Amino acid sequence: MSNRNFFYGLILILLAHGLIWLRSSYGKLAGGRFVDELGKTLTFFAGKNPYPFVKDFLTNTAIPNSKLFANLTMWGELLSALAIIAGASILLIKKSWDKKAAAVLISGLLGGMFLNAVFWLSSGWTSPSAENINLIMFATQLIGAAALFRNLISG
Repeated sequence: MSNRNFFYGLILILLAHGLIWLRSSYGKLAGGRFVDELGKTLTFFAGKNPYPFVKDFLTNTAIPNSKLFANLTMWGELLSALAIIAGASILLIKKSWDKKAAAVLISGLLGGMFLNAVFWLSSGWTSPSAENINLIMFATQLIGAAALFRNLISG
């Protein structure tokens, strides 16, 4: 990346995303109720969901398998967090381009983007805050992944 200030600023923002994902996954893992209560939450999300394909998926797939989806979400958040934090930290500490760290960071960002998109489609209709934070996180992770990928393939 040609502009070092942009690079370090972007990496710091992405590191913050990793910490957000870590906090979210820790709450689910430590709280001990997420797996058992997700079915109830998904039922609420499906109730007035404006997207027919999402409502159908929630009703026919996710709710009947809510324990599986809860575990996938919890561990997906944790793995995304660790990949983002590790990749961003290595790039910040080394102060130079590292292809492996960038690839790890990109994989974490893609996981985070997937989680944000799913949550936004499922719950974005419930409140402006649920809608906006997921769109902002998705957009910044997309920008970060695109910038890192562009640099990864160019050299």
